[in-house]
Amino acid sequence: MPKLVIQDQGENRTLRLGDEPVSLGRAPTNTVQIRDTKSSREHCVISKTEKGWKVVDLESVNGLTVNGAKTNQHFLKYGDRIEIGETSITFEKEPGDRDASESGVHPLPRFGRRSLATGRRLPAARPRAQGAAAPSADPVAEVEGKLRGAFDGCLDTWGEDGLEVAANILDEYFRSHKGAPREGELVEMRDSLLRLQEIGKAITTEHNIKRLLEMILDAVVELTNAERGFIILADESLATSIRVARNFDREDVRKPEDKISHSIADAVVRNGKTVRAQNAQTDRELHAFMSVTELKLRSLLCVPLRGRQRVLGCFYIDNRFEEGLFTETHQRLLELFSDQASVAIENARLWEENQRRLEDLKTSKEQVEKLNKLLEEKVELQKTELTEVKEDLNASLQSLGLKYNYSNIIGRNTLMQEVFRILDRVTDSNVPVLIQGESGTGKELVARAIHYNGPRKKARFVSENCAAITESLLESELFGHTRGAFTGATEDRKGLFELADGGTLFLDEIGDMSVEMQKKLLRTLQTGELRRVGGKDILHVDVRICSASNRDLKDLIKEGKFREDLFYRLNVVTITLPPLRDRRDDIPLLIEHFLDSFARESNAPRPTLEADAQRLLVAYGWPGNIRELENELRRLIALSADGKVHAGHLKEEIRKTEAKRSAAPSLGGRQLKDLVKDVTETVEKEAILAVLKETGWVKTEASRMLGISRVTLDAKIEAYGLQKE
Repeated sequence: MPKLVIQDQGENRTLRLGDEPVSLGRAPTNTVQIRDTKSSREHCVISKTEKGWKVVDLESVNGLTVNGAKTNQHFLKYGDRIEIGETSITFEKEPGDRDASESGVHPLPRFGRRSLATGRRLPAARPRAQGAAAPSADPVAEVEGKLRGAFDGCLDTWGEDGLEVAANILDEYFRSHKGAPREGELVEMRDSLLRLQEIGKAITTEHNIKRLLEMILDAVVELTNAERGFIILADESLATSIRVARNFDREDVRKPEDKISHSIADAVVRNGKTVRAQNAQTDRELHAFMSVTELKLRSLLCVPLRGRQRVLGCFYIDNRFEEGLFTETHQRLLELFSDQASVAIENARLWEENQRRLEDLKTSKEQVEKLNKLLEEKVELQKTELTEVKEDLNASLQSLGLKYNYSNIIGRNTLMQEVFRILDRVTDSNVPVLIQGESGTGKELVARAIHYNGPRKKARFVSENCAAITESLLESELFGHTRGAFTGATEDRKGLFELADGGTLFLDEIGDMSVEMQKKLLRTLQTGELRRVGGKDILHVDVRICSASNRDLKDLIKEGKFREDLFYRLNVVTITLPPLRDRRDDIPLLIEHFLDSFARESNAPRPTLEADAQRLLVAYGWPGNIRELENELRRLIALSADGKVHAGHLKEEIRKTEAKRSAAPSLGGRQLKDLVKDVTETVEKEAILAVLKETGWVKTEASRMLGISRVTLDAKIEAYGLQKE
C-alpha cells in the first residue's frame, strides 16, 4: 500500500494508507492534523477508488494545491506533492508497489462505463496504433454533417429516436475509423447521448420533486464534469431560489446562496439565453457582475429551463479551478436535456400539488364534520345571545353614526369617538397600523376590530407579545422552523407569518423586540418573503401588520434601540388610545359590561355594586387602565359573599382616594355617572385652560406638560369650546 510523507513545521511524519479514507485539516478530529494556519479545519480527503487514489478539496478557504497547481480533485501518482500553506504531503510507494500505469489502472472516459439501459460495457477511446497513418482530414468533420442533422432534426424535440440515430451515426464512424486521432471525443459524445436517453426515461417516472431535482442535477454534473451544480427555480414573477445544490461527489453544497452569481442566474431566467464562460475572470460580458470576481469563478455554464409557457429556472454549473472546462458540446447537450427536465419538473409539481389537494380535501372533510357537530351543540345556546347582540349593535351604530361595528370596545367618551372615526377610515385598507397607548388600554381589541371589520376578516387574526418571548424563540415563532433546526425541533412547523397569510398579524409590545430581530422583520415586511429557521426554501406571504407599543418608539429610535426604517414601515397610520383616567365617564359603562360578562361566565346572578364602591372606582386613577379595572372587579365578586360589593371590599389604594377628597359632593337628585362626568369635565377644562395660558397656547408644549398627546389635547379643546383670549 502507498504512504504519505508529511513535512509540517520542520517535522516529518509517515502515514501508510489503507482502505479507509484519510482526512487532512487543522481540526484534531482529522486523520492527519495540519498545524499550518493556512489549513482549514477540514481541508481535504484522500480516498481509494476504482481508478486509483484520489484527493478531493473540502471547499477549503485557501484551496487545494497539487504539484504547484490549484485543483478541486486529482488522481494521485507516486511522487505527487500536496501543499497546504508551508506543509508538504508527498504521495510515495512502499517497496514492491507498482505505479498506476504499471498496475493497469487507467482512468476511464467520463461516460465510458456501463450502460444503465442495456448493462453492456461502453467502449473507451482507442489510441491510434503506433506507425499508423493519420487520416487525411479531421475525423470529427466526417460525421459533423450527419450528427448535426440528427441534433437539429430529432433532438430539438427530444425524441428518443433522435438519440438512437445520433448514437448509430457514431457507431458507424467507429467501425470505419478505428484509431482515429479524435475518436475519444466522439466516444464521449456517443456515451453522453446514451446516458441522456437513460436519464430521460428515469426522470419521467419520478414524482417526488426533491428526488427528481437531485437526480437531474447529479446527471448534469456527471455529464459536464463540473465541480458543483445548482438547480434554480423561478416563480411566476421570475423571483429565483436555489432548490438543489450538489457537488461532483453527489453531496449537498453547504450555504449554496453564497456560492453562485445570482445576477447571472437572474439574467438567464429573464432572457431565456444560455451563458457560458471559458474563464469568467477575464470574460468581458461577465466583468460587470461583481459576484464573478468575488467567487473566483473560472469555468461557468448557465442554461435556462424552458417550460410550456415560461422559463421555469436554470441549470447553473461551475468550476473554480479549471478554465475551458465546459465546451459547446456540453452547452448543446444541456440545452437539449433542459427541455425534457422542464417537462419532468412541471409534471412532478402537478402531481405533488394534486396529492396535496387530495390530503387537504380529506383533512377539510374531517374538520367540517367535527365543526358541524360542535355547531349543532351550540346553536340553541347562541340563539338568545345573538338576538341580544343584534339589538345592542343596532343601538350602538345608531348612537355612534359609524360605518363599522365596534361593540367589543366599550366607550362613549369624546376621545374614544375620535378613535372610532380613525378606525372607520383605515379599516377598509391594507396599510400597517401602529397602536400606541399605556398597558391595559385595549390595544389588541382595536387590532381585532380592524381585522374583523376589514377585507381580511375571512382569514386568520394571529397575535404575539414580543416582550413575552426570547429572541431565539421569537424568530421561530414568527418564521417557523424545519425539522432538526435546533434541539427539540422534531418536525417542520409553520410560523405566525404563514398562519396569518391572507389575514392580519398583531405584534404587541414591538418596542421590546431586539434590533437583530427588527432587521429580520423589516426584510419580510419589505419583500413579503421569509425562510424558516434551518430551512432553505423561500416562502411568500401576504400579511397585514398591526403593531402596538406602550413606549414611545421615537424615543427608542433616539436611544438606538429601534430601527428608524422599521418605524416608518409600521407607522403608516397611528392610533393613540387614551388612558382610563382621561375617560372617567366610561368607567360606569365598563363596570356594567364586566359585571354582566362575569355573570354569564359563572352562570350566576349578576352581583350588585353599592354606590359608595362605584364612586371610589370612578375617582381612582387606574394606572393599569382597563385591565386593572377588570381584575379588581373579579376580585370584588370573589370576596362578596352576599352578592353585594361594598366600599370595604376595595383594595387599599382605591380606598385612599376617599381620604384625598375633602368632601363628597351631593348627588342633587342626579345619577352618579352624571355627577362624575360634570366634576371631571370641570377639572379637566380648568387644568387645560391654565396650562394653555401658561404656554401662550403653544399646543405641543401644553400637551407635554399635561402628559397627553397632541391629538387628545385638540379633541378636548374642541369638546370644551376653549378659545384663546
